[in-house]
Amino acid sequence: MKITEKNTKEIRHTLNELIGNVTARNLFTGYGLFHQDIMFGLYQSGIFYLKAENELATHLENQGAVSYLTSSRSPPLNIGHYYRLPQAVIQDKAVFKRLVILSIQQIRAKKLAEALAKKNRIKELPNLSIKHERLLAKINIQDIATFKTVGAANCFVRLKKEGVSVNLLLFWNLTAALLNKNVNLLTEKERTNALNRLNTALVNAGFRKIKLPDQA
Repeated sequence: MKITEKNTKEIRHTLNELIGNVTARNLFTGYGLFHQDIMFGLYQSGIFYLKAENELATHLENQGAVSYLTSSRSPPLNIGHYYRLPQAVIQDKAVFKRLVILSIQQIRAKKLAEALAKKNRIKELPNLSIKHERLLAKINIQDIATFKTVGAANCFVRLKKEGVSVNLLLFWNLTAALLNKNVNLLTEKERTNALNRLNTALVNAGFRKIKLPDQA
């Protein structure tokens, strides 16, 4: 057993019971804890710290969590967004699991926002081309920020209202683009949630719902 695996065995076991697929990597000091390549935790000297910012950080502090910089007398790392959770939270598996999931979701959302911010034009997004950029321009979607604000479902409905021929493949491409991923990598859950949003938007606009072949 490698030294990293040995030194993080207990915390990985605890976290794997909550969310599964937790791995550890050796850092300059301590260990980073990852779920699907997202570092959500820090493990140092037998203490677990959960990453959180903004509202989630405030929520953790209200629960009694203490910042890494505060809890370490001479912190070797200048990390201000990691929090030591109180034992009452860690021992409550339901609460602990919810907080870990919220942390991962927050990190993933931030990474997505940063990735989209680096792109300037709609055609630079995954699955999209100049054809899609011109198509969205017909409904006054000129940039990524507006596209993100309006969302794939509302873009689809607006195009339909304009008499543009649209189909489910276009919707999947728009949806995946806003997730900064290849359309073929959309999960079943992502497709289901996206289709629910689309059908709600369609009904609100006076159109019929879209049913998948196995739902017909």
